[in-house]
Amino acid sequence: MKSVFDFDNNLIQSKTDDSRLVWRSVKEEAFGTYGSDALHEEGFCRLTHAERDILRPLNDGEAWLAEQSAGIQVRFQTNSSRIFLRVKLNGRFNMTNMTQIGQCGADLYVYDEKMGFVLHEVARFAFDGDGYEVSLGHFAKKERKERKYILYLPLYIGVKTCEIGLDEDATLCPFGFAHNCRVAIYGTSITQGCGATRPGLAYSNILSRKLDIPVQNYGFSGTAFMEKEMGTFLGERAPDILFVDTEPNAGIDEQMEKNTEAFLDEFFGRCPQTAVVLYSRVLFAMDLYDDYRVRLREYYFSFLKRIARKYAKKGYRIHFADGSHTFPNNFTEYTCDGLHPTDAGMFLLAKSYYKQLMRLKKLYGYDLP
Repeated sequence: MKSVFDFDNNLIQSKTDDSRLVWRSVKEEAFGTYGSDALHEEGFCRLTHAERDILRPLNDGEAWLAEQSAGIQVRFQTNSSRIFLRVKLNGRFNMTNMTQIGQCGADLYVYDEKMGFVLHEVARFAFDGDGYEVSLGHFAKKERKERKYILYLPLYIGVKTCEIGLDEDATLCPFGFAHNCRVAIYGTSITQGCGATRPGLAYSNILSRKLDIPVQNYGFSGTAFMEKEMGTFLGERAPDILFVDTEPNAGIDEQMEKNTEAFLDEFFGRCPQTAVVLYSRVLFAMDLYDDYRVRLREYYFSFLKRIARKYAKKGYRIHFADGSHTFPNNFTEYTCDGLHPTDAGMFLLAKSYYKQLMRLKKLYGYDLP
C-alpha cells in the first residue's frame, strides 16, 4: 500500500547515529528545568503529590491533569554536535483535536543571534508506543560551538522520564531567564495548550520565550473550577502575577459564582502583593447559535468586572481583562474545533496577555522587558 512517505522524504524521521552518547536526566543540575514547583518529585507534574491527594476527592480530573507536563521547559547550553531525546510517557497518543507532537511530543528551540530563539526540530516518533528516542540536533556538519537551547515538554500527557543524549566530550550548563517576573496562568484546556500543534506554540510558552521570563502553566482541561484549595496551592507559590482564565470551565454553571471569592481569599491571604488579572473568555463558535451560552458569557463578564472592583477596593492589585476581543473579525477561524485555538489563535492570546503584562509593568514596575 502506498503512503505519503513514498513521495515526501521530509516527513520521515530518518535513523541517525546514536553511538557514543552520554544520556542524562534533564532533572540533573547540569540542565535548567523550569515550569513547576514539583520537579523534585517523580515525573514532571505541575502540582506536588500531596497537593494532588488533597485535590483528588474534590476534583479528580484536575488532580490527574496536574500530572501532565504542559509548560515545563528545559534550558541548557552545550557545544554538542548531536542532541538526542529519550522520553518515557505514561500513556499513548489518543486525542482527536491535537497533533501527536502537541499531545505527546517535544520541540527544540535554538538561539539565533538575529531572531532570538527559533524552532530547530520536533520529536517525530511512531504512533504505537508509550515512549520514543529521537534525534533533535542538526549540527554534526556545522562549526562546533556553544549554543543555547530550550526543550518544551509535552502538553497533554504525563512524562515519566526525560533524558537528553549528548556527545561524550560535550560541554553542558544551564541558563535561566533575563527577567525575574514570575507569572502563573490558571486556566482551562486553552491554557493547557489544546489545539497547539506543538508544545512551543502553547501561549504560555510563547509568552515565556518572547519576554524571557518564567511562566508556569496551570491549565487543567475541562476542570478549572476555582476551588479554594487551588487558591491555596497557587498562593503558596507566590507568583508576581497571576492570570485567572477559568470562565470556559467554571463559568458554565454556578461554579464560578460559588467559588471565586473563596479562591481569591485563599490566594491573597498568602501573597497580598501579587497582581491578579481576571480574564473573561474568548468567543466560541457556539456564541453564534447557543443563546443560553451567550447569556452566561454576558453574565460572567459583568460578574468578573464586579469581583475585580470589589477586591480592588480592599487594596489588592486586581484587574479585569476582556477576552472577547482576542480574536478579530471571524473569530471562529482562530480555532481548530470552534473552541480551542489554532496556532494563530495561540499567538493572539499571547499578544493579549502581553498587553496586560505591559499594563502591569507600568503600574507596578515589574521586571519585564
